[in-house]
Amino acid sequence: MSGHFNGGLSKQQDHELGHAEKHPPSSKLKNPLAGIPYDKLMSDVEQFAKDKEMTHILPLLRKGALVAQNPSAFESMPELEPDERKVLREEITHKWRQPFSLYATIATCSIGAAVQGWDQTGSNGANLSFPEEFGINTTSTRDTFLVGLVNAAPYIAAAFLGCWISDPLNFHFGRRGTIFFSAIFCLVSVIGAAFTRNWYELFVTRVILGIGMGSKASTTSVYAAENSPALIRGSLCVTWQMWTAFGIFL
Repeated sequence: MSGHFNGGLSKQQDHELGHAEKHPPSSKLKNPLAGIPYDKLMSDVEQFAKDKEMTHILPLLRKGALVAQNPSAFESMPELEPDERKVLREEITHKWRQPFSLYATIATCSIGAAVQGWDQTGSNGANLSFPEEFGINTTSTRDTFLVGLVNAAPYIAAAFLGCWISDPLNFHFGRRGTIFFSAIFCLVSVIGAAFTRNWYELFVTRVILGIGMGSKASTTSVYAAENSPALIRGSLCVTWQMWTAFGIFL
């Protein structure tokens, strides 16, 4: 297939394209659209467009479904325009030539990761002052337990509340709605923590922080992955871990 346009590519680009055709990104996992008859696929796309109120881009959704069903056969699809084939070809031959909006999305998700790291290390650093401030700095079993409980509150809330509610939040509000929800919780909680006067008020604000952290961590990285082309998805999604570490550094 790569021979159809080999004259316009370098040997290296032709090799990369040929390799991608033989080993498409979907080859490692079963393609959920594989084997669906054309009429059934188009009917499903039309129903999806109606359900999601996206009928104004129905022709694009149909083309996208065909390409998603058989990624390596886009060169022979009569439904695609020449410029559309060119864009798909360049996803292989020039994999980093992506629209600005993609990199802006990844950068925004990276900010969320940095905030995640900052929240984590900020909570830990407060251990140096809040036990004495709130009168729980003795070595008694009670005080030791309370300090540990307050310190662990964000992670307890993230594990038992934030991560679990991310599923219904994503279902009803989508990825961006869930990220907005988590951002509000992360913002309000840290402002509230600055005005706490006792350990249980700090505990409550940290529980709220944990809800935001859990729903954000389980959504933002997925949102970044869904927006990233398969060939560079790993490179872009690793920014979550990198920027979380950067937030801890800050």
